[in-house]
Amino acid sequence: MEALRLRIFHLHHATNVDAILLSKMYQIDPTLKAPYFMSASDLAQTFLISLKRATKISTFLQQQSIEQLTEEYARREIQWITRLDADFPPLLQTIYDPPWILFYCGNIHLIANQNPLAVIGARKPSSEAEPLMKAIISPLIKKGLIIVSGLAEGVDGMAHKLAIHHQGDTVGILGSGFDHIYPRSHTSLAKYMMKKQLIISEYPPAIRPQKWHFPQRNRLISGLSKAVLIVEAREKSGSMNTANFALEQGREVFAIPGSPLKKEARGCLRLIQEGAKPIITADDILEEY
Repeated sequence: MEALRLRIFHLHHATNVDAILLSKMYQIDPTLKAPYFMSASDLAQTFLISLKRATKISTFLQQQSIEQLTEEYARREIQWITRLDADFPPLLQTIYDPPWILFYCGNIHLIANQNPLAVIGARKPSSEAEPLMKAIISPLIKKGLIIVSGLAEGVDGMAHKLAIHHQGDTVGILGSGFDHIYPRSHTSLAKYMMKKQLIISEYPPAIRPQKWHFPQRNRLISGLSKAVLIVEAREKSGSMNTANFALEQGREVFAIPGSPLKKEARGCLRLIQEGAKPIITADDILEEY
């Protein structure tokens, strides 16, 4: 089992190996030994990828040893957990495309909490967002709900800070590797959470943030949670994307209603029209938990 875990870890780092390709490799050979004995042309033919991509993978596997990688991670105190491990987040196991591996810094036991709530919203929230969050989310933190969010500016950052302020627990999900915290303005927050809370990424440390990483990250925010609370959101936004993932994953979706004249409230109002539960007080969420 340990050898298989290490091969998952190693293959995940190979250039252009994503979860879909890793799944193909696993289906063909559940030991994941085969890619190590294949030429680039064999990799390309077997897994239906371009020869250029296959060559990059083959070169990586030959030049970068598992031992070198594990030593680097140990030195930097970055840990990892695979989909096959018993303590992989059970809620995340139930989604359509769980990641093969998660990299983390902090207390991994936080994701064993039975009451995780994702709190997300606008990157540029209105002046009403912070007092709303204090009124609704603070009692939830005091009741032991763990706050999951994406470390983005605005509502995400406020949610993490609120949990820390009330001596609760919070988990941040990155859309990049640990070497490239995004946004940079949250570098200090992320570093604090790496020591005292938990930061997770499915990307190796050196991976820079890319646009397409954030929708992928959003599926983990909802997947790690029992429910998703949208504080404020425009109709076309990352928060709405996360709400859609939550619905696909069978999670509850909560939304705080606001004035239809406010663009920051229209996403929430649209979700309520479509069946999300409107949230007025913390009790509206607690009764669902």
